[in-house]
Amino acid sequence: MKKAALITGASSGIGAATAIEFSKNGYFVYLMGRNKERLEEVAMRCRSGASLMSCDMTDTKALDKRLSEMLTNKAHRIEVLVNNAGIFERHTTETGTDEIWMKQFEVNMLIPVRIVRAFFPYFKTHGGGSIVNVSSTLGIKPAAGTSAYSAVKAAMINWTQCLAQEGGPYKIRANAICPGIVDTPIHQFHSLPEAEKNKALESMQNLQPLGRIGTPDEIAKSIYFLGSDLSSWTTGAALAIDGGINLA
Repeated sequence: MKKAALITGASSGIGAATAIEFSKNGYFVYLMGRNKERLEEVAMRCRSGASLMSCDMTDTKALDKRLSEMLTNKAHRIEVLVNNAGIFERHTTETGTDEIWMKQFEVNMLIPVRIVRAFFPYFKTHGGGSIVNVSSTLGIKPAAGTSAYSAVKAAMINWTQCLAQEGGPYKIRANAICPGIVDTPIHQFHSLPEAEKNKALESMQNLQPLGRIGTPDEIAKSIYFLGSDLSSWTTGAALAIDGGINLA
């Protein structure tokens, strides 16, 4: 069977770059996301083959159906799960409504839990696997105005470490990647007109010792490291890829 990886939120940004990185290294990739057209564009860049898993992951029935289709496919042995899909909204504790908190929790935390719950029996049956959860440096060092997002991403790191302990006896590894500020569609500045975007990027340069924000490709390479056998003795880690912003 050909080795495979599932990447959620694969239609753009870090997810798309991660799918392409795994494909470069011989993995068949399952691309999960809502935007079918963008998934198709990413699939065309995946040289080792790809399958589109278009669905709204908040629809539990649709998600369960997609996962079942994938996990019963005998052509591929899924070795890696990358929980990348997520949302980011700026709210303080005072301005964040219950609805906002619940949305952050469901998309950024509960959906990954549902997917891992489906994968654990599969990984046990197939002798192990690797889970990479995309958290954030805000889960390590929160910032004012991001209370719900920071809290949920911190919970994801803690959960990842629980998974590492629960999965260890079955050769299931679990690690978290913690990106800093990266030029992806999750941030408002990403879609600004070029002049405004450049001005916004310039204003953020001094936030990190390396003097610039990151790129999706840089995060993707680190995700590949944690997902692949290159990190075969690594589990329970929370790897910050952030230009040093947590040191500032």
